[in-house]
Amino acid sequence: MAVLKPRERLVYFRISEDEFHRFVSVCEQEGARSVSDLARSAVQRLISNCDRNREERELQPKVEQLEKLIAELNGQLQLLGLLLKRHDAALAGTAPDGTNGGARLTQAFDQQGQQQE
Repeated sequence: MAVLKPRERLVYFRISEDEFHRFVSVCEQEGARSVSDLARSAVQRLISNCDRNREERELQPKVEQLEKLIAELNGQLQLLGLLLKRHDAALAGTAPDGTNGGARLTQAFDQQGQQQE
C-alpha cells in the first residue's frame, strides 16, 4: 500500500530504560507497531483532547445564554397561561378566585405591558 502522507519530520526525546520497558509493554497491550507509533498516537490524542476542551470552553457561555432564554420563555408561557385563564374567567363573568374578573384582567394585561417596557 502506498503511503499517502509520508512522514518527513523526526522528533527525539530521551527516556529511561525503565520507561522504555513500560512503553514496550503498553505497545503490546494496545497493539501499537512500535514505541514511535505509540508516542505518535498518544500525542495526537492529547492534541485532540485539548481541541475538544477549547471548543467546550467556547460553547459553554452560549449554552448558558440559551438556558437563560429558555427559562425566560417558560416564565412568559406560564404567565400567558395564567392570563388566558383569567381572560376565560372574565368572559364567564368571574375570576378564578370568584371575584369580578374584568377589572383584574385589565390590570393583569397592564402589568404585563409595563414589565415588557
